[in-house]
Amino acid sequence: MTVLRCTAKLLKRLKLPAKPPEPEPQANPLGEWYADIDFWNRKPYVVMLNAATGATLMLNGNAAGLRMLHERALLQFASICEHFDLRGPGVDAELHGFDAGFTFAATRDRSLLASMNQRKEMAWLRFEHDGYSLAEAALREWEGFFKHPALGRNTHHNMDWHMPLDLLRQRLMPAAQVIPFPSSPSTTPSSQA
Repeated sequence: MTVLRCTAKLLKRLKLPAKPPEPEPQANPLGEWYADIDFWNRKPYVVMLNAATGATLMLNGNAAGLRMLHERALLQFASICEHFDLRGPGVDAELHGFDAGFTFAATRDRSLLASMNQRKEMAWLRFEHDGYSLAEAALREWEGFFKHPALGRNTHHNMDWHMPLDLLRQRLMPAAQVIPFPSSPSTTPSSQA
């Protein structure tokens, strides 16, 4: 199972208590997800944000969508991982967590709520100006930036922001599957001989 920490607004739509019992930590590699519901052109949609990586999912939030939320999250996560060529046991384990369903809880991190609000604002722009679908808007967020105090400074890029796609690769893919950039021609062994 996967812990899904929902805003009070989403818990109400799911017909759950405003303060559900605190769940046990789950074994999925990405840990907890946060979720909120929003509306665009009077149509509800759910924004899910992974607490560890900033990966985003955007799913249909109507009654049928909420009943099948974990299934739709699984499908969108799998398709975006496939798009970015993320494969392996870590991805499979996260998909297994979605397949097992959600354990619902209340939110508890204001920084993550602020990040979700930023994603909702970007989604509105992408829906309105670019005609993006929910899945396309989510996919673009994986290439964006994510900041959380627990992550510290990004030493690779010398900034406070991290790229969700980089964080996902670090957590989901074994080091043997991450292919380094090729060396420049001047540093290859044949050029030094």
